[in-house]
Amino acid sequence: MAYKVAGNKGFTLLEVMLVVLIIGIVTSLAVYSMTPVGPSRKAKSEAQSLMAAIDYAQQRAILSHQPYGLVINDYGYQFYIYQGLGLERGAWAPAAKKTFHHRNTLSQVNLIAPKRNLDGSPSIVLLPSKEPQVYTIELNLEGYRWLLTSVPPQPLTLTAVAHE
Repeated sequence: MAYKVAGNKGFTLLEVMLVVLIIGIVTSLAVYSMTPVGPSRKAKSEAQSLMAAIDYAQQRAILSHQPYGLVINDYGYQFYIYQGLGLERGAWAPAAKKTFHHRNTLSQVNLIAPKRNLDGSPSIVLLPSKEPQVYTIELNLEGYRWLLTSVPPQPLTLTAVAHE
């Protein structure tokens, strides 16, 4: 004799929830992998890193009571500390902290204002007294441009420039 076993037709709630969870994970990974990782994003990331480094150097200048300077070349930047020698004239020395070592960037870095010092001394000086300095730095990577601007009393701002 053959017996027929009556089975449930359909899926349990747990099975449906598991499938929805897997679909959600796969979809989120697909969306994340499709976000642009091109030059626009890299240029913005480098501009944000420079902005954060300037803010950090300003805080270090206030805490250490020593001026910090920023030297910009075409493909990077480096922070310096003013080493005062008592009553004698001091000199700029590269900042010793790893955070302030010379940074090469993929973006071309241009100091728009003030003009770059030809003697290699810092064009941007961050004083312990937090006296404001007006400056504009441009980062350009494959036509994607970002401007880092300090116009007191406004805080340091980062602005995208229309793509060429």
